[in-house]
Amino acid sequence: MGRATEDVDPFVGTGGPPPWRDGATTPAATVPFGMVQLGPDTTDDETGRRRSVNPSGYAATDRFLRGFSPTHLSGAGGHAFGDAPLLPVCGALPADPGTATAVIDRSTERARPGRYGVTLRDGIAVDLAATTRAGLLRLSYPDRHDAFVLVRSPGGATVSSDHELTVRAHGGGFCGSPTDYVVHVVYRFDRPFTTHGSWPGGAWVGFGPEPLVHAQVAVSYVDAAGARANLDRERPGWSVPLLAERADAAWETELGRIEVDGSDATARRVFRTALYHVLVAPTPVSDVDGRYPGFDGRVHRLPDGELQLSSVSGWDVYRTEVPLLALLRPDVASQVVRSLHRDAVEGGWLPRWPLVAAETGIMNGDSAAPVAAAAWAFGARAFPLDAVVDRLVEQGDRPDGPREGLADYLSRGWVPVPDVRFGASTTLEYATDDFAISCLARAAGRTDVAARYLRRSGSWRSLLDPARSLLQPRDSTGAFPPPEADALACGAGFEEGNALQYTFGGVPQDVAGLLAALGPPQRVRARLDAFFTELDAGGEPHAWLGNEPSFLSPFVYHWLGDPARTQDVVARARAELWSLAPTGIPGNDDLGAMSAWFVWTALGLYPLTPGTGAVAVGVPAFDGVVVRPRGGSPLRVSRAGSGRHVAALRVDGADRGASWLDLDPDRRPREIAVATTDATTSWGTRPEDRPPSYPPPG
Repeated sequence: MGRATEDVDPFVGTGGPPPWRDGATTPAATVPFGMVQLGPDTTDDETGRRRSVNPSGYAATDRFLRGFSPTHLSGAGGHAFGDAPLLPVCGALPADPGTATAVIDRSTERARPGRYGVTLRDGIAVDLAATTRAGLLRLSYPDRHDAFVLVRSPGGATVSSDHELTVRAHGGGFCGSPTDYVVHVVYRFDRPFTTHGSWPGGAWVGFGPEPLVHAQVAVSYVDAAGARANLDRERPGWSVPLLAERADAAWETELGRIEVDGSDATARRVFRTALYHVLVAPTPVSDVDGRYPGFDGRVHRLPDGELQLSSVSGWDVYRTEVPLLALLRPDVASQVVRSLHRDAVEGGWLPRWPLVAAETGIMNGDSAAPVAAAAWAFGARAFPLDAVVDRLVEQGDRPDGPREGLADYLSRGWVPVPDVRFGASTTLEYATDDFAISCLARAAGRTDVAARYLRRSGSWRSLLDPARSLLQPRDSTGAFPPPEADALACGAGFEEGNALQYTFGGVPQDVAGLLAALGPPQRVRARLDAFFTELDAGGEPHAWLGNEPSFLSPFVYHWLGDPARTQDVVARARAELWSLAPTGIPGNDDLGAMSAWFVWTALGLYPLTPGTGAVAVGVPAFDGVVVRPRGGSPLRVSRAGSGRHVAALRVDGADRGASWLDLDPDRRPREIAVATTDATTSWGTRPEDRPPSYPPPG
């Protein structure tokens, strides 16, 4: 079947209309968990003043190029990075370098893991490759044309030698948050400048009629010396093909952690592209010498081998990406939690969406709790458990802490609207967070804390509107929306979703209790069937599988004793919403969260409750799968037949009627064998076959 990297298409997810229908990915050259993501920044504005509408800085439909920058954020719903873009220019220097752009020849674009290349309409060919903190650009100019390089940087650019350009760039404001950062970028060229200059928004250098110029690049969030040290230590060299081979080898190792076997080449390519996107983030902000910018505004130093990781989109990734990362790379998932804990030591609280050295505060909830709990549950346990529990309990108990509306949540059982705009979804997130804290406290042997937070995890019941059989927002008087209100409007008390989407996807810790409260099983099943007549409806009252609140909803059928319906919905979703086109991801990839949903379901598994290792079992997309965790025993999943439904399940050689199993590292099986059928099946339909729920006592 060839190398795994040959199956990956980095252009998948770079198209679609924002803000909700684009994958927001980038084809930038990067290595797994790379600080540098060296790639194109495009725009539809010929002057280059306006960035791409795609938050990653690149859109498949943009016509113009602003340059190639070493920092990108793949899959996020808000603009970030794209710092110090370098634009090659031939012939004459533009009269206004700050408005210079180039036209992309889309027919020449190519990308694979660790490498990107394109030829511009003016004849300049560009080839890029990357290491963790550095990269290399190969700029091939037309014959007998003067060669120039322009570097945009409103924060200032300095010609520090006849081979080197140093940039101090400012960024921030992610998703409107009051945050900022400084990144230092060093460009080092393989030949001296013959001329150079600057303008208020950047600097330029010239090489005369030179047909080929190479530029090494490195970044640091500490200082220019850190960027130079990163460049000197990682030694990208002057050959893009050789550097690309290094990147390809790194990707082959990581993509090879899941081997798949089957005759469907398209399914394999979509799968490996999704796995690639999972492994792009999180990313380090620490230099090779261990220095990193802390949440306290000071520079700190880590011991050798340790990383400070950032770009952790907690609300997005705790459901799917963190469990998958903990399964495949428990060392990296543990570093995520250790990094969040350091953020808390330096800044006061465990952040829910850190970017460089600041809490963006994006989305609601206290998502560091389910991130840490999911990591622990799936085997990433190399972090200070007691200290993390202490921090989570402190911010779960202090109304002056990071949990908005916590005083009302503790006294009333819900976060009221309009005091908190998305009070209903905030309540549900807090209930999930509290269950996660309960799981971590139990693992730490702190049974009193575990019991208290388990009781709090039942607060979702305060939102149950008996007149509508829906979870609904409540105001400070306890009133639900009046009868004339549109109870299913998107954003009416729920962030990025509506009441129906959150009802069927927002109570992972007690799905059985939720379903019992919604009414007789047949009526609930009929509502679910109607819900899934559309799979990616956006804010309409149907499923929105292109966004996190609906991720769990297909698996709710398992608690109704009807896993075959889950299997039908999941198969439809993989077939209808995912492809190898630029629009082949149904929503913002959210730093791998969306792609992790696809990877899990293609394995025939899905993590059900943050803080536990419970996974639903379904039909794998391949005849054979071997999961090879770093430092762990292989897990083999096999599929017999090509049927739509699970007919029988054997786990480590024993028949299993339950529609779920436990991937806790202490109980993880070695062999999962799924037999399939297109016929009606009784597998997983008995009450004792249903996944567990975790209601508070009484």
